[in-house]
Amino acid sequence: MATAMARCHPFDAFHSSDTASNVTRPTKRTIQVRNQILLQVPDGDRDALLAEADHVRFAAGDTIARAGDPISSAYFLDTGVVSLVSEMTTGHQVAVAAIGAEGLIGLRPLFGASQFAHRIVVLVDSSGYRIPADRFRGVFEQSEAFRRVMLVHIGRRMSELLIAAACNRAHSHRQRLARWLLMTTDKAGQRSLRVTHETLAQMVGGPRHAVTVALNELRVKGAITHLRGGIDILKRSVLVGQACECYDLLANLVHR
Repeated sequence: MATAMARCHPFDAFHSSDTASNVTRPTKRTIQVRNQILLQVPDGDRDALLAEADHVRFAAGDTIARAGDPISSAYFLDTGVVSLVSEMTTGHQVAVAAIGAEGLIGLRPLFGASQFAHRIVVLVDSSGYRIPADRFRGVFEQSEAFRRVMLVHIGRRMSELLIAAACNRAHSHRQRLARWLLMTTDKAGQRSLRVTHETLAQMVGGPRHAVTVALNELRVKGAITHLRGGIDILKRSVLVGQACECYDLLANLVHR
């Protein structure tokens, strides 16, 4: 039963039953905050945000939301990585951002929007706190300290999007793939990823055959090893040397 629940649409699963194994209602005793935004806010604001929160878990490959879905909650991740994927009417799909414990999903209600603009896909098994959108917006409006933290985060997110847009235009598939592998494993805190070539093509924004060529180039250089459905980083220093300058720019934004 738990396996079936994990693969249905997360909004259906999470809102139909809070007794599912991937949803728990935390208490002050069980809350262990790792999300970088929640760690920066005053204790009172954090308590207010988490007062109605659920702790949720996602498996790699889950779709948290699709473009056009209503935003009923904000998700503050404490582990794992998710990707925001833009889907064109032609069927072309491009990842526009990756989010880990430094960020959150569901910013748009702060700007008056009520629907997700992108498909949100889980890249690495993830967990975090699901906070009702009304409470998230309410604390933002009432707390100057929380607003300051969020405005800094929003500025960083905008910079990330601009860097990614320029990178997809200016750099080779090999450079972009190396940059993406580094950023994703940094956020996930691990050296292995279970991803298909099709997913990588979406993340890098190129055709599948170009990603296959780029993977082989990185393998020949000794940076990675890859088998069907998985990539292991063997020599991170080599992978850094194959990435474009955008990796350093994005890494500095995350750790600033």
